[in-house]
Amino acid sequence: MLKLNYIGIVAGILAFVSIALSWWTISASATGYPTTSSDLYLYQVGTVSGLVIEAWFVWAALALIIIGGILAIVGSVIAKGKRILLGGGVLALTSIIIFAVGLQMELSRLGAPFGLFSSISQTVGDITINYSTYLSFGFWIALVAAILCFVAYIKHPMETVTAPPTT
Repeated sequence: MLKLNYIGIVAGILAFVSIALSWWTISASATGYPTTSSDLYLYQVGTVSGLVIEAWFVWAALALIIIGGILAIVGSVIAKGKRILLGGGVLALTSIIIFAVGLQMELSRLGAPFGLFSSISQTVGDITINYSTYLSFGFWIALVAAILCFVAYIKHPMETVTAPPTT
């Protein structure tokens, strides 16, 4: 009888949930002006706070997290899915690494005054603009999904071998 690997199934579900959430957020505020915030989602790329972002790393991260989530679920429901779970975890981890490195490279290329994690002030004329940037919920949930894939790999239930009936 096959035992389901519930940890791997949860990891796959979390990988898919991470797609719906923002992976990076930038907030800007200035005295006398309302605070604005902009989020970067894997499925919705273009401009973030006026920056036109080349999306190669976003599309790569999206593809890898989708495949990683599929592998996590498939590896959890088949008897010999231990290596498939490992592959799902590696792809989920690779997706967040590609996203973080790609976004930092893109921000550097654009000459943005901020990075992945920033809290800076910039004065333009008489106005001081405060920027705050951080990796957001989708990124961290994808990391949790990757970690759970590795835990599921370690805890993968073995199919018990039963002795043939004696006559």
